[in-house]
Amino acid sequence: MPLLDYKLDINDIIKNESITTHFQPVVSVKKKTVVGFEALCRGIDVETNGIIPPNTLFHLAKDREMTLEFDRLCRKKALESYSRIYNKDNEAILFLNLDTSIIDRGVVGSGHLLNTVHSYRIDPGNVVIEIIESKTTDILALNRFIETHKNYGFLIALDDVGAGHSNLDRIPLVKPDVLKIDRSLINNIDRMYYKQEVFKSLVNLSKKIGALVVAEGVEREEEAMLVLDLGADMLQGYYFSKPQENIDDKISCIKNKTDSIAFKYRSHLVKKVKDAKSRHKGYKMIIDIITSDLSKISVEHYDARLKEAIKSHLVLECVYILNEAGTQVTDTIFNHVEILKNRKIFGPAKKGTDHSSKDYYYLIVNTSLSSYTTEPYISLASGNLCVTISSLFVGLDGRRFIICVDIRQNYLY
Repeated sequence: MPLLDYKLDINDIIKNESITTHFQPVVSVKKKTVVGFEALCRGIDVETNGIIPPNTLFHLAKDREMTLEFDRLCRKKALESYSRIYNKDNEAILFLNLDTSIIDRGVVGSGHLLNTVHSYRIDPGNVVIEIIESKTTDILALNRFIETHKNYGFLIALDDVGAGHSNLDRIPLVKPDVLKIDRSLINNIDRMYYKQEVFKSLVNLSKKIGALVVAEGVEREEEAMLVLDLGADMLQGYYFSKPQENIDDKISCIKNKTDSIAFKYRSHLVKKVKDAKSRHKGYKMIIDIITSDLSKISVEHYDARLKEAIKSHLVLECVYILNEAGTQVTDTIFNHVEILKNRKIFGPAKKGTDHSSKDYYYLIVNTSLSSYTTEPYISLASGNLCVTISSLFVGLDGRRFIICVDIRQNYLY
């Protein structure tokens, strides 16, 4: 249908209820099921039957100071359409958007949403109210709205988390049941380490506050697999389905897509574990070869031996040795690698550096572990993504040392 490019009368649209609802599925890959649907409004031009984009409608409503009336119409039409799904499957969840700016107009406690839900005989527990907290300036009113509707039985989702306008400091105030991670963070997340770490942090936060995570805007299989790996509970996006008016006709196809990605993800996990075991077996073999040689020579020859050893193992970015007190007794020996994004911040540790507060040191010395592998991190030595593997060995004179090797980014996955 063509988009409209002439001036529209928002009064007529509201009066005639010229709104249709499209639904986009929210799926749980781990459960292999369609959990629910997000309702997305679309305007209809009665003369041409053309679709009017939602942003156009909301801008018109805002200009005419009719945001509240238009928002209520969208919610009414969404609930009306959802009721047909609910009557067939009362387990299906409705994700319902609410323009939070209307809270500044004193609508808290009106009971309008609850009454509309009850008019369609829908359980409020099946409705997730999606809010963008930054659209309201009255935080006290926002909190009253959330507490009131939670008491009614509604669930609360914080939408567009990770987007530019999202205020993460308000999460403790909102206490959401669901965090919906914005599509801007999901786009190409499989290719961007920094996005992955931000997503991982949001997942960790959600677990601590008892919220579920929905990854929005998943468009590719690689994105789906990655966010599942990082802990997403539910997924939403074009990869599973575009928003559809008659979503019932697409359920079978969506479930097949969900089953397919679930099978691929299980296979991915098995392969991931096998590959990790194989890599770490190879790393251990390299470290054993190096430490076997080191245990036969005195400390003053360690630097020269490390320089020879690292040339034979391109997987290693750098290597250095600590004594039992955590003090570095060799220089940091590098393979040929592009180092240092900024030499004032990043730079290799020198002989005599104290590493006693580093996890790869104190977890070896203070536990029964003989080796330890860190989580991936940005190396202060090079500015590159790496992991550090540390391993205990005994020197020629009987003293204990710890060899530390950084594994290059290209060999981590």
